[in-house]
Amino acid sequence: MSIFKTRHLRAVLALCCMGVPPPGLTQASPEAPWDDSPAPFVLHGESFDVTEDRRIARGLQLESASGLRIAEGRTVRMQGPILGHPADPLMPIPFWKLGRGHLELAGASVTTGQIVLGEGSLGLAHDDALGAPGNSLEMAAGTRLELRPGVRVGQIVQVRSAATAQTPPAHWGLAPVTGLGADAVWRVAFGEATLAGHIQIDTPIVKDGAGTLRLAGAGFSPGRALLTVAQGGLRVDQLWWGPVLTRPGTVLSGVGQVDEARVAGQLRPGAPDRTGTLLIGQRLALLPDSQTRIRIDAGGQADRIWSFGTARLGGGLVIEPAPGSWTPDRRWNIVQADGGLEYGADGGGDPVPGDGRYTRVVSALRYLDPVLEYGANTVTLGLRYNAQGLSTADAAWRGALLGDSRFARDAALAHGAHGQAWVHTWAANTERSGGRGLPGDDRDTGGLQVGVSRPVGTGGFLSVFMGTQETRLTTLESTASAHAQAGSLYRVRDRSAHLGLGGSLARHGWRLSLGAAQSWHRADISRQADPADATLRSRPAARLFQAWLQVQPERPFPLGSWQLAPYAQVVWLRLHRPAAEESGGLAAVTLGAGTDRRWMGQLGVQIRRPWAARHGDALMTLDLGVRRLWGGSPLASHQAYRADPGRRFEVEGPPLPRHVLRLDLGVQAPVARRVQVALAYTGQHGDGQMQHGLWLGVKGGFR
Repeated sequence: MSIFKTRHLRAVLALCCMGVPPPGLTQASPEAPWDDSPAPFVLHGESFDVTEDRRIARGLQLESASGLRIAEGRTVRMQGPILGHPADPLMPIPFWKLGRGHLELAGASVTTGQIVLGEGSLGLAHDDALGAPGNSLEMAAGTRLELRPGVRVGQIVQVRSAATAQTPPAHWGLAPVTGLGADAVWRVAFGEATLAGHIQIDTPIVKDGAGTLRLAGAGFSPGRALLTVAQGGLRVDQLWWGPVLTRPGTVLSGVGQVDEARVAGQLRPGAPDRTGTLLIGQRLALLPDSQTRIRIDAGGQADRIWSFGTARLGGGLVIEPAPGSWTPDRRWNIVQADGGLEYGADGGGDPVPGDGRYTRVVSALRYLDPVLEYGANTVTLGLRYNAQGLSTADAAWRGALLGDSRFARDAALAHGAHGQAWVHTWAANTERSGGRGLPGDDRDTGGLQVGVSRPVGTGGFLSVFMGTQETRLTTLESTASAHAQAGSLYRVRDRSAHLGLGGSLARHGWRLSLGAAQSWHRADISRQADPADATLRSRPAARLFQAWLQVQPERPFPLGSWQLAPYAQVVWLRLHRPAAEESGGLAAVTLGAGTDRRWMGQLGVQIRRPWAARHGDALMTLDLGVRRLWGGSPLASHQAYRADPGRRFEVEGPPLPRHVLRLDLGVQAPVARRVQVALAYTGQHGDGQMQHGLWLGVKGGFR
């Protein structure tokens, strides 16, 4: 329930009996502004008291200077407009917000006149909440202005000290306002709100709330009252002629001018969507815990700080380059102080610790190192590549090709000495653990081979085969974050075709099998040199040649119902990758042509258990072997950034496993008179690599 200003009942009756109207009271309105009437609520030059939370849907109409007095802890939300005098809408009529409660103006007002925030807080949730463009808002010291995100207020804003603030009309009979504190408050809870009109202050102001307040109009403080950014951000895009102090965790930004700034939070010259220059009228001081951000856009333009007076630097500096036209000899003037840069110990009246230089300088892209040159009046920035953005995907891909070359070789050895035609398929998954600062990866390999083997002479066979294989390689998410500082996160898809010849000869109880194959590879590689960077792409090609020789007994040695067949194998591999180029960003590299040559030797034993089946003998086979690599396990590539071709790097990728334990377990059985089917598990483990796979083979004899 709302009432007019309360008076003691006896005093009211006594004044009425004397024929004198009580001070501050007018004829009581027949209704309250939240009553169900379609007409606006009329204020007849009075201060209307509100002691409960209320919502005013139909607005207020002013006939003369009037106001709402809201009790402490209470909120009134005005959804309708504030209207001027019905007979003369252009008549200036002041409206007062009094009381320590909160008033929110959520509608578009059409009143003409000043809005006075004398006590408590006022919220603006509409661009036209203050009425006509020529209106103004006056805030008294100790009050709070709350701006909804997205609101743009174009009216004049005046912030007055207790000594210069207006007082309510005397005939309202209100007690003097006391105990409200010295600082006025501007609050943006989240998002961004804008004050676009002229601003004048003569009392300190505190900006709070997690959002950003944008000042798009000219602001002056004749008495140099301090504007303190305690929370969130302050964006100055026009002029603020007064001192600004920012607290840790806050942001000062913009493309306008600040008379004087002492920064303990972040300093971000420029606009959110473009680079720009933040001007300082007299002095800039960056405290030790501050951080300055400088961006370089795709066109090669950089943010800048320009002080017409002096500047004392300190704290951290973060450079954020964007992909675009850039060369290593490019330089940017990121700080200019016409009155000079302050170096050395600061013993003045406003001391700042440090030596006047940035203490921590980093790039947001890990593969670029900032290089600063300090002068008497300027700080110049250059960028230099380091090795952290180079491609490790190239070496990882080549290592996968060398490792997975065994599938074509094993298929040829399994079928090439039987005088039959065959079809052999395989699918395997391999996981490599990360190490030496490199992320681990996971790859899936699948392939198909068809071939034919024919007898030649006594105990001899010649075979020819061809096939295809596809490999997908991806960095492991579990290791990528732990090793992301080392280089790229990558995805690889490789397709290949191969063609080969084989031979087998039995002499003196031993069988010698040999063969050679050539495979042609084409890969699609995408990677990120930095988690925040653009995706880089390349399509390298490669040719892999392999030759092998295997010796084993012509017939296995019997051991009861089991059979043993030891074997020894030697393999030579030669992988050639022509030169390749990446595209897509600053970290794109060129890769020089490279050739990898490796020897591998393997010793093992095949254990067989035959049994009779309908169409002939079936076999259960177990193959145990140990493989040894010669020729070095690291794989390296020579690279240069495309933007800096004169500086070359040698980059190592995941190493090849030097020792591997192999285990194959399968079943081979005839399913028709001349047709056999084999199904087996195949696995390898060693030096941080684990592979599990299956292969299926079908072979048929000739009539």
